[in-house]
Amino acid sequence: MNDIPLADILAFSVIAACIMMSMIRGVIAEAGSLFAWVISFLLAKTFAVPFSEVAFKSIQPHALGVAISFVVIFFLARFLQQFLRTILTNAASSMGLGSVNRVLGGVFGAAKGVLLVTLAVMVCAHTDLPETEDWQSSYSIPYFQSLSEVIMPYLPGQKDKTEDKAEL
Repeated sequence: MNDIPLADILAFSVIAACIMMSMIRGVIAEAGSLFAWVISFLLAKTFAVPFSEVAFKSIQPHALGVAISFVVIFFLARFLQQFLRTILTNAASSMGLGSVNRVLGGVFGAAKGVLLVTLAVMVCAHTDLPETEDWQSSYSIPYFQSLSEVIMPYLPGQKDKTEDKAEL
């Protein structure tokens, strides 16, 4: 029996853990959490300065007031969205959709796990890890490397590099 490389065991473990956690929480909570982080950040970024001018006008320096208002808006938005997510999850369960919510949560978790492993492979590619025997004998790492090549153009700063090459 061949030994499974450590890189494959770790990749499988991360994906399995994400699936299990997402099945426990359900797709409403998982997708809601992702949505909540993005919306909270955008709300805080948009309204931090106007809110600081009203609520923290006397705080000096002004940047400290803006930072405090950013944190307040961010956590207030997260709290409200957590409350809404709880209501939606309970509504889905009371309508008999709890198992559907959990199965779809597992699918969402699988996608999240694959994305996490792909990002980890992208980061590890800039270290000495790809030169190790476990990495080179891995069955799954080449697939995650292919995925990282697909994702790479969408990362911040990557578009500028491709435009620079076109100008040469």
